[in-house]
Amino acid sequence: MTKKGSNFMWICFGGIGIYLIHCICIAAEDGLHAPLWDYLGLGYASVFGVILLLSVFGLIGLGLSHRIKKRKSTGLKPISKKYTISFIVSYVPYLLLLLYSLYCSKFGFTFFTTTYGWEGFYSAFVIMGIVFCVIPVFPLCFFWQIFYIVKWIRNRKAG
Repeated sequence: MTKKGSNFMWICFGGIGIYLIHCICIAAEDGLHAPLWDYLGLGYASVFGVILLLSVFGLIGLGLSHRIKKRKSTGLKPISKKYTISFIVSYVPYLLLLLYSLYCSKFGFTFFTTTYGWEGFYSAFVIMGIVFCVIPVFPLCFFWQIFYIVKWIRNRKAG
């Protein structure tokens, strides 16, 4: 691993550490009335959650970059068919959201009240889109798509 990669790795670990320290501070302020695992989810919906998410994505990207460089140095194609298949599969959550929204436009979407048609489609699309962003399904898929496209372009220019 290069010096830049090593420094980036430690920055990512520092971000995860900052998130954990924030969760411990929340637990200390609350007087530890709940198990520590419960406090780890409370910090997720804050700026510290964004730091955690970026740090995890950074570590994943660093690991994948290292793996691709390792494949390239051994003479294998840097981007294998598994990477391509996973890139295509990363669009499935978007398709499922669209299909679910279409279903809700026909049969109704209930969130306090039941809505049909365009309002049902729109409500289902927005609410479930937010859910998929909070659970980080969409951010992870989007990260993988950007990462794959960048690596594909770089390897295409190099090869």
